[in-house]
Amino acid sequence: MKRLLLFAALLCAVTLAIGSSFVSNASKAGQKQRASMTFTEPVKLQGVVLKGEYLFVHDDAAMMRGEACTFVYKGNVETSKNLVVSFHCIPENRTKVASFTVRTAVPSPGVVELREFQFAGAKESHLVPPAK
Repeated sequence: MKRLLLFAALLCAVTLAIGSSFVSNASKAGQKQRASMTFTEPVKLQGVVLKGEYLFVHDDAAMMRGEACTFVYKGNVETSKNLVVSFHCIPENRTKVASFTVRTAVPSPGVVELREFQFAGAKESHLVPPAK
């Protein structure tokens, strides 16, 4: 009888643990991440030159649907009139970073291109696809 009760308790615990992980994954799917960045020198992103303050927004739900999931706004307000560029990023696993991080490259002298960005506390980075 004790074995039956122990088995039932273990079965309930496993069921709850599995159910909890599905719930947490579903809530992440609708998550939006935001971070501001100030560029003191010109940086090129998808053919657009950024200089000054910009808001980076990543929409996990849009990424899962295969739609544009990264939106970059001039200033720090997420409004359509401030939208500078949007694109579908390429997710890449990285080491967790403490603060919002951008990674750049210099494809030719005097040109700095933003190639990747990563939100604070995230283990996933977002690669910028080549401009069309």
